[in-house]
Amino acid sequence: MIKKIIQANLANKDLKAMLLYSPQNRYWFSHFPSSLGYILVTPEENYLFVDGRYITAARENKSLINIDKIVLLDNQTWRKIAQILASQNINKLGFESDWVTYVTFENWTKLLPKQHLVPVNTEKWREVKSDWEVAQIQKACDITDAVFQDVIKWVKPGISEKDLARFVSDSFLKHGADKLSFDTIVASGQNGSKPHAVPTNKLLENGDLVTLDMGCYANGYVSDQTRTFALGNVTPELKKIYETVFEAQSLGISLLKAGQNAGDVHRAVANYISEAGYGEYFTHGLGHGMGIEIHEEPYENASSQSILEPGMVVTVEPGIYIPGVGGVRIEDDFLITNTGSQRLTSSPRELIIVKPQN
Repeated sequence: MIKKIIQANLANKDLKAMLLYSPQNRYWFSHFPSSLGYILVTPEENYLFVDGRYITAARENKSLINIDKIVLLDNQTWRKIAQILASQNINKLGFESDWVTYVTFENWTKLLPKQHLVPVNTEKWREVKSDWEVAQIQKACDITDAVFQDVIKWVKPGISEKDLARFVSDSFLKHGADKLSFDTIVASGQNGSKPHAVPTNKLLENGDLVTLDMGCYANGYVSDQTRTFALGNVTPELKKIYETVFEAQSLGISLLKAGQNAGDVHRAVANYISEAGYGEYFTHGLGHGMGIEIHEEPYENASSQSILEPGMVVTVEPGIYIPGVGGVRIEDDFLITNTGSQRLTSSPRELIIVKPQN
């Protein structure tokens, strides 16, 4: 599948070879993680260049895919790349225009003087996931649900937002996550009005809504889930906000299907929230794609014209954030299928009320 995606995109540019530089695309192509390296894709063979920190691990790796030769990255690397391209009569080389800086591009033109370097936007290459990729995302989502269940059993008034964030971190590692996919967001009470609040020393109190946005990596792929739960009874106004966000997310979920314009999904949900009287308090796009990165194409926002396809994985995460009052966000991850969508996250979407403890 990956080879076909690259071959089709290179053919559109009249290219035969591609140099992958970004860690994300290298992992996507080879299933081998490294902080530095190159993958040279050619019609005859595919080469993985890694330095001495990774060479043994690469040679011993049983999960490596799409790689024919592993080459030590050293001060002769660019000469080797030039020789490989010359041996195949290749004089045009594609590179990741969405990852390579101009300074790096200038340097490469000096290192490969006989090559015409052609920019290729790879941002959309990873939109449609393979079955293997979906399985890794599902694993990350399952771990995230287990962490959320831990949270609901443990959380109580009197702990701080930072305490909860640390608990989440430890719980992810306990359940087998590789690492967090982003810094955990904990926003309680009035802090809930900040969509990307940084956890503070504020103590959780009875009557608070608590927004918890968290996720992890499993085998290089991410999860991204947000839940807003209540500590004890909350005001009728906060309940109404929650119900509005819940119904808005339900609407967005119902619209997920192959052939749907992602921008239209956002606009339908934004209109629903606006008609409910909260339009000015929904301040971000409805969702985004995810995979190796936490934010990938396609995006569901007001300007998006992306068309959803089977195999894409996207979030649906409407929110309402009212300064001085608080906020609610509910977020889940979905696989687009031929018949609609499949929810990958499994924590309850309905409002959970954590009963006050004596």
